[in-house]
Amino acid sequence: MTHHPEIPELLEQYMVASCETECWVTVRELRLYFQLDESAGPALSGFLQKIHHGSFLTCRYKVARMEKFRDTTPPYRIIKKYLIQERPVHKGHQVTGTREFIR
Repeated sequence: MTHHPEIPELLEQYMVASCETECWVTVRELRLYFQLDESAGPALSGFLQKIHHGSFLTCRYKVARMEKFRDTTPPYRIIKKYLIQERPVHKGHQVTGTREFIR
């Protein structure tokens, strides 16, 4: 798997562009939105799973739920979709990406 340190920032850009505090997304939708090739898929999926399990607490967003569904076109793969939610900001904590402190 290729290391992509820009993924947290890309996720933030995607969420800001969606104008939502939560939304469902697939890895394919993220790849297409940012015009990334298929090799970025495992890194995106890995990061989304990481923020689902809470092991990347500096990220402004979390994955609240993951659901699997079967693709309706061949090769009928199992696809995961992720419910991305903005984390609550606690007073005095730094907001990742914007580099501002809440007071």
